[in-house]
Amino acid sequence: MENYLFFALMYNNNEILKKTINKLNFGAILSKSPEYDFDFTDHYENEFGSDLKKTIIIFNNNIQKNNLIKIKNKINEIEKDYSADGKRTINIDPGYVNDKEVVLASFKKKRFKENLGDGVFAHKVLEFEDGKVKEFFHTFPDFKSKLVKEFFLNNIK
Repeated sequence: MENYLFFALMYNNNEILKKTINKLNFGAILSKSPEYDFDFTDHYENEFGSDLKKTIIIFNNNIQKNNLIKIKNKINEIEKDYSADGKRTINIDPGYVNDKEVVLASFKKKRFKENLGDGVFAHKVLEFEDGKVKEFFHTFPDFKSKLVKEFFLNNIK
């Protein structure tokens, strides 16, 4: 089973998005989701402002779950590089997708997340079985959307 690395990128500035994608040196891009409005919560408005957009990029890079530790820490540095006045201008959530699940890397400890070490946790947000997508009570609202579920379902190998 191959775990394909992906990044979910939230932003409101297309130039920052382009620069960030250029910094994500993780192999060839396999697939990119359509851009969608991130209007599921106002949680990020104080930091990012309004009119947030999001896109997901899957790379042709097979990773092991523990690789998320190093990747999450590297991504944290990229977010800091693009910060202004102590606020992020882009949010980058790394994870992997395979034919069974979608897993995000997180710094937030919760009982339903697996501790990978170095303060990084694996957060399973979707599961696939018989061509259907299962979500959980802790699945983020945008990952529950038809667009995101279909994007991952159409890109699993």
